[in-house]
Amino acid sequence: MSKPGLSFLDRNLTLWIFVAMALGVAIGVVFPQASVALDAMSVNSVNLPIAIGLILMMYPPLAKVDYAALPKVFQDKKTLALSLIQNWLIAPVLMFVLAIVFLSDYPEYMTGLILIGLARCIAMVLIWNGLACGDNQYGAALVAFNSIFQILFFSSYAWFFLTYLPPFFGIEGNVIKW
Repeated sequence: MSKPGLSFLDRNLTLWIFVAMALGVAIGVVFPQASVALDAMSVNSVNLPIAIGLILMMYPPLAKVDYAALPKVFQDKKTLALSLIQNWLIAPVLMFVLAIVFLSDYPEYMTGLILIGLARCIAMVLIWNGLACGDNQYGAALVAFNSIFQILFFSSYAWFFLTYLPPFFGIEGNVIKW
């Protein structure tokens, strides 16, 4: 019995992402107050439309996880180590190098690219894992594992890559203020 192919929506996910980005930009241009209206839909620092969208995106793949099998995944030290190396050594350094090489004349964009290299996109990992017919337990476990590292180390990594490291390359460091 062969596996069915991807659905029309799944096959064209990249296209839908670009369409959504273009639509967002168009709405911002045509209706400049849209961002103010969306921002008004926040409770403390949580934007409700974004929170609802993330829950709707993450619930289906997380509902397929056999949570009783997660301890077995966390015993796989090789996979956990590889995930940490890729996500917390290679990705930040690669994005930092790309930012320094290509965007050193544009500090705002350079900062953005460095921050993108530090932030793990949890919801999309779950979506892409599902599309690739990956192991749901491994996907969820690695997302949880890297989420913990993100909570613990994001601020120190941001300081290191934005404030401490750039002067070694002749670029003024940044301090992000919230």
